[in-house]
Amino acid sequence: MAAEIRTDGLVDAERLRRTLALLREAGPKGMTKLQLARRLGGVSTRTVDRAIILLEEQGARLDRSREGRPSVLHFRLQKGPTWDEHVTGDARLALRLAKLTLAQSGTLLWQDKLEALEALTSARMSSRDRTLFETLAKAVRVQGGTEDPIEAPEVLEPILKALQEERELEFEYQSASAKAPTAHRVLPYALTHDLYSGGAFLLAWDPGRKEPIHLRLNRIGRAKAGPRTKVPDVEPLERAARFQIGGWTSGEPPFEVVARIEGAHWVQALKEAPPALPEFSERIARDGKSLEVRFKATHANGASRWILQFGEAAEVLEPKWLRKEIQERLEKAAKAYRRK
Repeated sequence: MAAEIRTDGLVDAERLRRTLALLREAGPKGMTKLQLARRLGGVSTRTVDRAIILLEEQGARLDRSREGRPSVLHFRLQKGPTWDEHVTGDARLALRLAKLTLAQSGTLLWQDKLEALEALTSARMSSRDRTLFETLAKAVRVQGGTEDPIEAPEVLEPILKALQEERELEFEYQSASAKAPTAHRVLPYALTHDLYSGGAFLLAWDPGRKEPIHLRLNRIGRAKAGPRTKVPDVEPLERAARFQIGGWTSGEPPFEVVARIEGAHWVQALKEAPPALPEFSERIARDGKSLEVRFKATHANGASRWILQFGEAAEVLEPKWLRKEIQERLEKAAKAYRRK
């Protein structure tokens, strides 16, 4: 519920809103008392003074500075009052970035929902902020990831209901290796978005297998929220969520991966933009031509997916079993190139 606008005999609600709008449109330049008086329809400077006081009493923050010769007091709006429903260009740009990012990491349905919210915020922007936002929005591009559509709200809404109300979820799931979908009954725990593989997933507890499972959302069909129930053991689920990489995870304790990556260009790239891998750390060699990275995972496929992108530049040092597994995979890949 919006806060009530407090007024007095000199300044009514409409004049107070107009004062706020004028200060916002002025931006960093600010406005003088005389400019405000003229733009408010030729009111007295006493009325302007009262409008400023009312705005500040209701939570607005105004910066005052004297400029020019002779010096004239300028008012600059830093923050609106408590009843202000204005949406800044920065806030709407954040919404646009969220929409673009979620569309790339999975589910076009998220994008549809956020587009509706973005349209609603348009009416709450000043013309100055709208111009700024439109300029920035045209310049923003999000690449990579994948469009991973959920066909209808009939799938997403039961999932969200089951998550919100701690219910079982019944659905059909079409795995990549199966010819037909199979029925599942799980206890949903979280929705995850992975930017390494691109995709949105449902992390849930499988009561039959008594372990966490990670399911790609766009393979779920005919979902239905069931009876209320609680996850029996949160710890393996939280561990699975924390240490998933590329959609690959498990409820097992995490293992530490240690790898060396050669090449000054890789050193610089990882220094400038370290990956958001679980418990990631790096140690650059003295000559700056290589670095040692460490991170944790609970599934070999997640760890190897990230390491293999570096090709011959990466060497796994620990654990030994993962080093052997990646060595065998690279040898198989090399054989394919040696075929005539």
